[in-house]
Amino acid sequence: MDWSHLKVALAVSRGGSLTRAAQLLGMDQTTAGRRLNVLEDQLGVTLFVRAKSGFLTTEQGQIILERALRIEAEIDRMGEDIAASHNGAVGVVRLMGNNWVLERLAGEVLPHLAQAHPKLEMVLSGRLPPAPLHGEATLSFWFDAAPHASEIALPFCRVPYAAYRARGLNVDPRDWVLFRDDDAHGPSFSRQVQKRLGPEARVRLTATDAHILRNAARKGLGQALLPVCVGEIDAALERVDEHLAPTERVLHLHVNPDTVESKRVQIVLNAIAEDIEAALNAKLLTQPDRLLKSLKENRR
Repeated sequence: MDWSHLKVALAVSRGGSLTRAAQLLGMDQTTAGRRLNVLEDQLGVTLFVRAKSGFLTTEQGQIILERALRIEAEIDRMGEDIAASHNGAVGVVRLMGNNWVLERLAGEVLPHLAQAHPKLEMVLSGRLPPAPLHGEATLSFWFDAAPHASEIALPFCRVPYAAYRARGLNVDPRDWVLFRDDDAHGPSFSRQVQKRLGPEARVRLTATDAHILRNAARKGLGQALLPVCVGEIDAALERVDEHLAPTERVLHLHVNPDTVESKRVQIVLNAIAEDIEAALNAKLLTQPDRLLKSLKENRR
C-alpha cells in the first residue's frame, strides 16, 4: 500500500472535498482522485460517499482513517527521533491568525526561535476563519472564532486594547473605525464596543485587521480601538481614553490534538508563551508547562 494514497484519504477527511484535499497536498485534483480510487480498489471498500455538504466518511473509511492517523503520527515521531541528536525542532509548523498578530510574532518571537532551531520551518498564514485545514502541525490564534471539530481551543492570553486618534488632526469624537467580526460565535467584540460607545457614535469603517484600522485612523477617518502593541508604536497616533476606556480581549489557542505532542509544536508553543508579553503586551493566562498539560488532557 502506497503511503501517498493514504495521505490523500487523510486530506479528503480534513478538507471535506477532493478539491480541498488536492490544495492541501499541492497536487492537481485529477491526481488526487486517481490515488483515492487506487486506494479504494486496493482495500476493496468505499472510504467516502459524496453528499451536498461534501465527502462523508463511511464506516469502513473511518477504520482506515484511524489507522492512517496513527501511521502519520508515527512517521512524524520517527523523523523527530532521527533528528533528536540536533537537540532542536525539525520540520514545519504552521502559524495561523490575524495578520497583525503574526506580524508581531514574526518580529518579537520567531527570529530567536529560528536562530535556536535552524532545521525548523515556520509557515505563517493570515487566512480568516473558516480557514482551510492543513496536515502540518498547526498552531492557530483567534479571538472569537469557533474551533473546528478536530481542534482543541484554550484561552491563551489577554491582549489590551485602547482608543487612538490621529495626532494633530481635528477628528470628530463621534467618528470611529472598528473591527468587523461577523463570524464570531457568541456576543461579538465589535457589537460590545458599539454598545459602549452609545447611540451618538458613527461607525465610518470596519475591517478585520488592525493595520487597516490604524491606517484609517492615521488619516483622520475616525478614532480606532487598537491593540496597544499596535497603537503605541505609531508616532502618528495619540491615545485617548475619554470616549472609550481601555479593554481586553482573550486570544485563544487552537491546536490539532494529532500533533500537540510533537516536539516541534511544543518548542514553538513554549517560545510564543514565554515571549507573548513582549510581542502583544499581553498577559499569559496559563504557564507553558500547564498549557501543554491541559492540551494533552483535552486530547485524551
